[in-house]
Amino acid sequence: MVERECAACCDEPTAIPMKRCSRCHKAWYCNERCQKQHWPSHVFDCKPDEPISTVYHLARACWRDFIPLDPQTRIDYGFEKASRELGGKAESYLLGLYQGVFKVLGIECKEVRRWQKEGRLVEGIKAAYLKSPPHWTRGSYYDWMLQHENILDGTPVDEDQAEALTEATVASLAHAGWVLSGGDPTDSREVIHAKIAALPSHAQACHAFYQLVAAKMYPSPNDSSWLDFGFVAASSQGEELGYSRAYQTLVKLCTFDEFCTAYNSSAIPALLDHYNVLLPSSLLFRNANSPPCFFRDVMANSPHGCKSVWDLKQYLDRLTINQPDTVKPAPVRPVMVDYGFANCKTEAERKMLDDLYTQLFAKMDSGMDPLELHAACLRGALAEYARRFVKLAPYEYTAKYTRLLKNPYPL
Repeated sequence: MVERECAACCDEPTAIPMKRCSRCHKAWYCNERCQKQHWPSHVFDCKPDEPISTVYHLARACWRDFIPLDPQTRIDYGFEKASRELGGKAESYLLGLYQGVFKVLGIECKEVRRWQKEGRLVEGIKAAYLKSPPHWTRGSYYDWMLQHENILDGTPVDEDQAEALTEATVASLAHAGWVLSGGDPTDSREVIHAKIAALPSHAQACHAFYQLVAAKMYPSPNDSSWLDFGFVAASSQGEELGYSRAYQTLVKLCTFDEFCTAYNSSAIPALLDHYNVLLPSSLLFRNANSPPCFFRDVMANSPHGCKSVWDLKQYLDRLTINQPDTVKPAPVRPVMVDYGFANCKTEAERKMLDDLYTQLFAKMDSGMDPLELHAACLRGALAEYARRFVKLAPYEYTAKYTRLLKNPYPL
């Protein structure tokens, strides 16, 4: 009997009779319970080209212990409202609440989805927690929800409260970043603003970044600092957090002037090495062949330029967090020219490229190398490289993909 590994529970191959997913025929399971448990994660691989309910984005985030990023998921399950009305810490409490629902209470995704669709999230969560054994402590997350039920009641964001929170957060971040950079903690908001405004532009960018570091936050894909400080190189939230923690360590060891000089001279990796600040090994070595560290490639030219493949990656990252009711971001000119977007005649063709490159970058952990994609771009061989990882289907679109993926290279 062929030994196979259960996608849900087994670390080692086993020869016991196993069942495989009847849809994709790729994932194997030792029983139905394992298959059900793994479905919130497997659905993204099993149905890559089909719409996926936001409850699965929520469940996957809970199992991975990350705040969900999918815009509609954040709206459907209260994260956007919690963030805007109460701040980032509220998102952590909300995540903990849902982790209790899925991981501790064992509520299935379809049940949570039904609560959300019927506008009964609060009632459903309360009922689930109240059914827990008497000796089981419901914990601070449930108590937090009881104090903030309006976050899940489906009502619109209180814009006045959100605006007041934004103003207070901006002031707090500015002061924290100023102190972290060595500034006088007694300086007023006006003095801090004036002193920062008098600095060179690269030092101002570093100050803005220090504000995030002080709050244990990191940039959004919508910010230029997402690329300039290397976060664009990450293929997962885990890697983004790895970069963030490395910077948190570095700024405690170096002076602000050292950091600014290194940033402006594209020498942040050298500064990390100088202070023996290590990125997690998964960021350095993605497989046994030890390919280049993508972070180091980005930072080798930042902030004065980068390979256009990283501009492409930032564009895709922006699409990922784009709110449903906001204007869709547009690729920058190098991406338009290098990666075929200038060939698009309709919005449908642009979406074809959006979807293709999104699928391609989703393969970063299984062999897709952005630097190889960049090399293929310079050879004028985008279609050939894409076919290694993504099926250019349906068949009738093959000619269209070939046209869209043409670029001016090789020069």
